[in-house]
Amino acid sequence: MNNKYVNRSKISEKKFREIVRFFSLDLTAIQIAELTGLNRNTINRYLTEIRRKIAHFSESTSPLPLRVYSIEETIKIDECYILLKEYESKIYTAIAETGNTGDLKTQYQHHFDLMIDVKTGKHLFLRKKESKSESSRKVLNRIESFWGNAKSRLSKFKGIHSSTYKYHLKECEFRYNYRQDNLYQLLLKILRNDPLF
Repeated sequence: MNNKYVNRSKISEKKFREIVRFFSLDLTAIQIAELTGLNRNTINRYLTEIRRKIAHFSESTSPLPLRVYSIEETIKIDECYILLKEYESKIYTAIAETGNTGDLKTQYQHHFDLMIDVKTGKHLFLRKKESKSESSRKVLNRIESFWGNAKSRLSKFKGIHSSTYKYHLKECEFRYNYRQDNLYQLLLKILRNDPLF
């Protein structure tokens, strides 16, 4: 079937655009399956691939000079830290394996602002706190706002498989950074340049 967004697609381009539109509205796989009339497993497969493309797009547009963890590597969720960086009013995320917290702090403090222990939820600020300046407060507010939204989004899935956790985190980053944009149009553009499968 001819579909410029998906290589070797078994669904029409129109149907795929529907999936992307519902995804951009942040509907669940079950809701999208009901609205499109497609099988939930098919929807899950497409949504995972869309999230993978979002993750690659986010990695390629990140200004961070440091890649902590390859987006393709498998992680154990309860044995990792989430690293957050605010840069020009956008938030960038990375995942690092747990280890000696002091070593991690030293290793990442020049590249990230906050490190979150996924297992305990404990926050460790890596950024040198400036003397309560207005800009420092705005940065911390943006980081906290992002993390609050991300926790809410991730909790609605009632458990995320460790193989897709990083994709969900990058989706949260993408949604936050482009919240003022038309996500549907932006996703179509990304997928046209880098088709699924």
